[in-house]
Amino acid sequence: MIKNNFKLMLRNKWVLACMLIGPILTIAMLSSAFEDMMSSYENVEEFKVGYRVSEKSVFADSIEEITDAGKTAGIQFANYPDGDPESLMAQNDLAGFLVFDGEEYTLYESADYETEGQTLEYFMVQVEKQAARQIENNMFPQGEEENITLPIQELEFMPAIDSKDYYGIIEVVYFIWCGIVSVAGVLSSEKKNGISKRFQVAAMSETKLYFSRWIPAVLTTICQIAATIFLATVLFGISWGNIPLTVVVLLVTVMGAMAFGLLLYAICRNLAVTIVALFTLVWFMGFFGGSFETYMFSSMPDSMKNLSPIYHVNRALVEYSCMGKSDYTISCILYMIGITIVCTVLAVLINTIRKKGRA
Repeated sequence: MIKNNFKLMLRNKWVLACMLIGPILTIAMLSSAFEDMMSSYENVEEFKVGYRVSEKSVFADSIEEITDAGKTAGIQFANYPDGDPESLMAQNDLAGFLVFDGEEYTLYESADYETEGQTLEYFMVQVEKQAARQIENNMFPQGEEENITLPIQELEFMPAIDSKDYYGIIEVVYFIWCGIVSVAGVLSSEKKNGISKRFQVAAMSETKLYFSRWIPAVLTTICQIAATIFLATVLFGISWGNIPLTVVVLLVTVMGAMAFGLLLYAICRNLAVTIVALFTLVWFMGFFGGSFETYMFSSMPDSMKNLSPIYHVNRALVEYSCMGKSDYTISCILYMIGITIVCTVLAVLINTIRKKGRA
């Protein structure tokens, strides 16, 4: 039965085409739509900023300390006593320009240097804070004056991943969860030809009947996804990172997704209703799991994300791609194995109770 069902599933060329072309089209559309938003950030090492300071400026006595602090932060200050700031920026390729006059300063930013402009803004905010502290220390002496320095803090972060890598991985996972359509041909054939009724009076146990569907469904989905991954990798140059762990995670995901789909069929006993229910549930799991809006930029609470099995799989595979490892490996594998076992037991139990009720 496993062999025959496997052949039947592979003969359904319409389903095979949809499972192959669907992810490719989705990857192409979403990766293109979010390409700019997910473009990799390039760190700015050094950039030039012009400045002008009047004798009446409150910053006049501290300008040397400010420029020295700027060098530490990667900002090269150059003094331009005369000329229009905007013209000087264009002529000398300056990322910004500061005019210190009286108790205030004016900051000019170049449209071509947005990141540098934000860095300069942050730098001046820190300058103001420390200037205020120095004034306070002068009024209420508590020790030696502090030089102007920028606070530095090391933050944990995930390296950037581009849209093609992200959606090339994410959409493969999403379509795995829709893989129950691979079993559609077998289930519809059984119902159409009355084979399911014959199974009810046969000596075959519901456990054997279940695995005669689950095993070929898993094998068929593996073949479909392998072809999709190969094609997507060739077309989009997707980086999968840690290949062995990626294979393990994808395998347990296929197992869990098929078990979940067959449980829904055991409950509904109607293929159309099963597919609608599955696609609806998968959509919500994907919504919280990052299948549409990237989970890095999602405003959804972590408690909601962690309820979605798709989130654990997505998180693990994406981190493999950009870091080669993931803290979600164990939770992902345990989640999928748990879904496989629980859904299998429930599906067999439901079918057994239904069979005895009709006996």
